[in-house]
Amino acid sequence: MERRKLVARLKKADLPAGAMRRVIYSPFHVLVVNLGGVPYAIDDTCNHAGDSLARGELSGCVISCPAHGYLFDVRTGHLIEPAGLCDAQRTFEVTAEGDEFAIYDHVLALVLPANGEDEPPSGQPSDSAVEKKT
Repeated sequence: MERRKLVARLKKADLPAGAMRRVIYSPFHVLVVNLGGVPYAIDDTCNHAGDSLARGELSGCVISCPAHGYLFDVRTGHLIEPAGLCDAQRTFEVTAEGDEFAIYDHVLALVLPANGEDEPPSGQPSDSAVEKKT
């Protein structure tokens, strides 16, 4: 079963087509963009310089980082230019629910060994807890 956590709800009227909005979500801030009625959300903090992408300029589906001009696709979070110099931005799920956009984070869960202890029984691999999407 997939789990997700509600980050925020925005009234559709508060995010018209072509608009973007920064949502506070500890420990992340989320940039929500409305591209022609379709909402997208990515981590607002640039992976390269740590600046807020909400301070950048949006041109179509591309947001520019105000620090160094790096270009990210807000639909996928991928770095467009300069290619390969930092990781893609983390993405968030956005759904239209009535007169609102709901932004969701897919929650990572800590999975412990079946015996419920922090360490596996002797003789088994020592990969203790791992993170995975549930």
